[in-house]
Amino acid sequence: MSEEHGSGPFVTWRGEDTRRGSVLILGLPYFGKMLARRLRERGWEAQYRAHPGRSPEGWARLAPAVARADILYLISSRIERGAPQDWMMRFRKKPVVIHWVGTDALEAVQAAARGPLSRRLVNGATHWVDAPWLADELAPLGIRAEYVALPIPIPSGEPPPLPAEFRVLLYLQEDPEYRQVFDVEALLRLPGALPQAQFTLVPSSAESLKGLIAGPWPQNLATPGYVRDMDALYRDTTVLVRLTTHDGMSFMANEALARARYVVWTFPLEGAIQASGFDAVFAALSGLFERHKAGTLGLNTAGRAATLAAFDPTRVLDELDRRLLALSKR
Repeated sequence: MSEEHGSGPFVTWRGEDTRRGSVLILGLPYFGKMLARRLRERGWEAQYRAHPGRSPEGWARLAPAVARADILYLISSRIERGAPQDWMMRFRKKPVVIHWVGTDALEAVQAAARGPLSRRLVNGATHWVDAPWLADELAPLGIRAEYVALPIPIPSGEPPPLPAEFRVLLYLQEDPEYRQVFDVEALLRLPGALPQAQFTLVPSSAESLKGLIAGPWPQNLATPGYVRDMDALYRDTTVLVRLTTHDGMSFMANEALARARYVVWTFPLEGAIQASGFDAVFAALSGLFERHKAGTLGLNTAGRAATLAAFDPTRVLDELDRRLLALSKR
């Protein structure tokens, strides 16, 4: 077996030349930087650059890098006719990947309702989605997308025990624009409805929630704001609740499951409890709380096993590597 790591040739035991090329990643910084780092581990010349958005000048500055890259990898994209990406497709002949990750798919649907889409982007790019249901959402636009998981940084070590108290972690964005896809009313009713439990809401500040909570502020609700040490917060959590009307694959849900925590989420995920609307979510939480009181609520080992299998870092990166290699040889 002969291997030469880095950006040069990579020869398998079968003698197959799996030479890797260059990938330019544009898009959301969290995803883009992580993906570039992981692809470099496989020998790709992967570089992340900040997305220029709608700026013609920004796209012009990126033009040389876009032209050089063997693969252009867009994590989310505008696809309407006349968008900068549409103009780029007039000149780029090498592969372009668009990886849809959530709200960007909703924005594409809204763009289609306003006017024509770029057929160059719809038909000329390779479309991947980070959650299976997004492919169904994009299909009416003529976009044929395949589910391809993104690497999720999940821990593989033994999970910590559940906290002695029943503790619920709520997730709600602070930006009003992003809150539009959250069931804010149902989420904020939960602490008052289950006063025996302790609730922590991140990353929204208490100030941003003023006027959204009916009645006095619940004494069992903490709002620490932006939390850097999420591992410590997960350790102190029994169940994560994420209530969204539109979503991609939730990294938080999988991070919690990987630590054998319980998850209540609007969307289907093996090992999690799927629920939407206050009544269903409250029923799910109450059921877990009753098991906690009875001393029968153990770690969510089934959820942990499902997430570790579905998002095994080596397997996910193998699949991305295989697909990118195939594209680079077109």
